Amino acid sequence: MPWFTIISVLLCISLIQTTLLFYISIFNIHPDLFFIFLVYFSLNFDIERSFYVNWTSGLARDFFSGNLFGLNTILFVVIGFLISLIKDEIFRKHLLTQILVTFIVSILYNLFLTKICKSINYGVEMSNYCSIQCTCCAADILVVRPIILSIKILTVGDKLNYV
Repeated sequence: MPWFTIISVLLCISLIQTTLLFYISIFNIHPDLFFIFLVYFSLNFDIERSFYVNWTSGLARDFFSGNLFGLNTILFVVIGFLISLIKDEIFRKHLLTQILVTFIVSILYNLFLTKICKSINYGVEMSNYCSIQCTCCAADILVVRPIILSIKILTVGDKLNYV
């Protein structure tokens, strides 16, 4: 997939994440499209390409989030690397596998994010954050399939590096 397509998809995700999803949210909870993009690339591309795309999407998420700058970039690279390590052991093209990986890794991401923010006293109240964490993960898995299909439609004609 050429970098122009990746940057275009990330710009679309950034626009949708920061504008439209606030109107689609349920109980002020909305899916994280950046995270679904991370899982898609980590499952379907080689580890080197996945590293660069996850780093770029983490940077994009840092630009559009209120968290500490660089925190999402580091977490996206680490989680993308972990997914890339296990992707050969799982049947990654199956819908149920994509949903389960997204759910489990979303929980891990939120736990890491909470733990890091809590350890540096960044203002995360653990009880409130943990109560909505599983709901956020559920919101992510509800949109996994449409987002992955949309990414595949955008990349028609591009040569995919399935490893």
